[in-house]
Amino acid sequence: MGTKALATGDVGAAIRQFSLQAGYAELADIDLGHARGKNPSYPLAIIAYNNLALAFAVKGDYLRAKLWSLVALRWDKENKDALSNLEHIEEKLKDWKWPKTPEGEYLQYAGRGDWDSIIVEPSPPDKVHFCFSGLWWGLGEGPSGLGELTATIPLHDGQAEYTSREFTGNKCLISIHFYPDRLEVKQTGTDFDCGFGHNVMAAGTFQRIGARANCPTGGRQ
Repeated sequence: MGTKALATGDVGAAIRQFSLQAGYAELADIDLGHARGKNPSYPLAIIAYNNLALAFAVKGDYLRAKLWSLVALRWDKENKDALSNLEHIEEKLKDWKWPKTPEGEYLQYAGRGDWDSIIVEPSPPDKVHFCFSGLWWGLGEGPSGLGELTATIPLHDGQAEYTSREFTGNKCLISIHFYPDRLEVKQTGTDFDCGFGHNVMAAGTFQRIGARANCPTGGRQ
């Protein structure tokens, strides 16, 4: 259905359908891996990831298209469709330059067609105001863990650290290293130490997909 929607020019419908395809394909790949006594390699989901990369490229959103290509290549570094998509996308982005300020939206794939996100808002000098939203998928229909955090913390030489002992008495430390196109994030302390739901962690590489974004209202401070 997503391919048909894309062929008829309804890119929004195609993206929604390919996102659903990714979620169902991941579950099928997990079942297939368990049946074979192996870890899943996501061959079915890679098809959906490549479809999403193509759909976002058709839309002209090459930054999100690049993210989906990278998700596909995470599981199959030699996937021909993903490599071809990425080559086309990189050509479109060859003259792209990020502003020097860190404001914007950064994403890391969380599974089932969804993303962990960090949004950085305009901040006072030498500080950074950010909000994190993360989730962890078990095997059910909905996420098995959710986590949110909003804070303003000191920024020095492209690095910032959030610390808290609010939830368990143990230290939660989230270190953020800012690069023009991404964030490298490390978390010391468990999910519960940081006030997150089961298996939610603010850690990994978050790719930048926009230079302007706003934190949702009502998040945990």
